[in-house]
Amino acid sequence: MAKTNKEITIKDVAKQAGVSVATVSRVMNGRDRVSEATRKKILKIIEEMNFVPNTMAASMVNKKTNMLSVVVPEIQNPFYTAVIGGMVEVAKKEGFTTLVVATNSDEAEEEEFFESFLGKNVDGIILIGTHKDAEFYRNIRKPTILVDRYINDCGHDGVLIDNFRGAYEATKHFVDYGHERIAIIDGAHDFNDGKDRYWGYRQAMHESGLTPDPAYHKQGNWLEEDGYRFTKELMQSGQPPTAIFAANNVICTGAIKAIRDLNLRIGEDISLIGFDDNELAQFVQPRVTVVSRPTRDMGIQAAEMLIQKIKGEPKERTKLKKMILDVELKKFGSVKRLKK
Repeated sequence: MAKTNKEITIKDVAKQAGVSVATVSRVMNGRDRVSEATRKKILKIIEEMNFVPNTMAASMVNKKTNMLSVVVPEIQNPFYTAVIGGMVEVAKKEGFTTLVVATNSDEAEEEEFFESFLGKNVDGIILIGTHKDAEFYRNIRKPTILVDRYINDCGHDGVLIDNFRGAYEATKHFVDYGHERIAIIDGAHDFNDGKDRYWGYRQAMHESGLTPDPAYHKQGNWLEEDGYRFTKELMQSGQPPTAIFAANNVICTGAIKAIRDLNLRIGEDISLIGFDDNELAQFVQPRVTVVSRPTRDMGIQAAEMLIQKIKGEPKERTKLKKMILDVELKKFGSVKRLKK
């Protein structure tokens, strides 16, 4: 039985033309290392056989898929979707399609992707990683840019923000407004972002002559429920803080909801600053002061760096590049000025 056009492969065309698969691929991709007579012969056979090229199959020959992957812990957090949006914008302009992979913050799922067919055949990867050991990242052989989370000696370039400065300025703003009992709600310090935000908070406290109280440091999993639960714990304690620094956007969302459920007023009964913009912080009254970071620009910069690597950046560069983007403390009405 004759093959239907759906079953015809590039190998069938090559066999019929009496040439190699690589030669057929060169003709399909417009390469000039094929004689005019051979090119015409192959094109005629393609037409006669009604061959529809399979992009992925062709990519196995020329080792290029024009596909990038962005690997993130999850896609519910608006920060990750903003990074993806910036990356896709650049990729599309440069002729790349984008595969989005969410690992659910699971190291095994992250490994599974890198070992999969797609993981091995994308041209490059933008990664907000889950693994905490540098060796995992060093074993990634594809061009890769790490975003937001970075581990020293990982073997890859990165696009980060100034987490230390953001936390420092937020805490200093509380201090400048007369606050001394300043709490921080954060998560594990497995990566640079968590560590730097915590140390930025501590540095501002120490420089102001204040000793951070361990009772005011609440550490969870960087989740909204952590912000909600710990805010309630803090505000219902014997000596509640006068100010809370919520160290990421979803923790801040949880804190706002807890304050509301406790019938307290932001900017009056409790002062609040969040790290990263979030919708709820924008719409509550008063609007919440936040450390704003260029999330979409992180994706844009990472994609531009990645595509440059794929296209073959100058070979003389040997040092890894860490691009650190600036942050801005956007002040609204959520911090009360205390009388001293």
